[in-house]
Amino acid sequence: MSAVDGDLIKFAPNGRVLTAAAKTPLPTIPATVATAFDDSTPIAGWTDLGYVTEEGVTITPTLTTSAFNVWQSQAAAKVTVTAAGLNFQFALAQFDKESTELFFGGTWGAPTAGITKMSLPSNPALREKAFLILWGDLDDVNGLYVPRAMISDRDGLSIGKTDPSILNMTFESLDHSGNLADIITTADMGTA
Repeated sequence: MSAVDGDLIKFAPNGRVLTAAAKTPLPTIPATVATAFDDSTPIAGWTDLGYVTEEGVTITPTLTTSAFNVWQSQAAAKVTVTAAGLNFQFALAQFDKESTELFFGGTWGAPTAGITKMSLPSNPALREKAFLILWGDLDDVNGLYVPRAMISDRDGLSIGKTDPSILNMTFESLDHSGNLADIITTADMGTA
């Protein structure tokens, strides 16, 4: 058990959400807080999705089990995993090419007579993407690397007079050689 240590209570005032083509390998992560959260420090092969609302990112591991009951006991004799997953949700505050293509699932065409159009097909193609979510405080850089994910839910897009248009999305991690994702950190987690 860990010793009581207030320094291990973590907040994440810094963060970035980046995306790339599905199965893009985990890049070299800037190891210092000064560079990891500086959006002018690009991460090769990855696109920074810009401002995320102040709630940040919610990462939810999921697990579904099935109990096997036997005649001789009121308690289950065995429990098996029937499904495992990892979902992550965030809301993008920027209304630009990358964020709108991710949200709507379409692709912007070339401008014609000053108008650019994205058609939304009635039978959309599901597109996989890789994600890199970085967060941290003044001491450590943490991350979630997801080599394969697909959008699984979108909130309604509100267009109004006083509130910005927020693109709120949930993604589901997909299997990649037996893994859903990797958690990375510059903090010393020691070895067992």
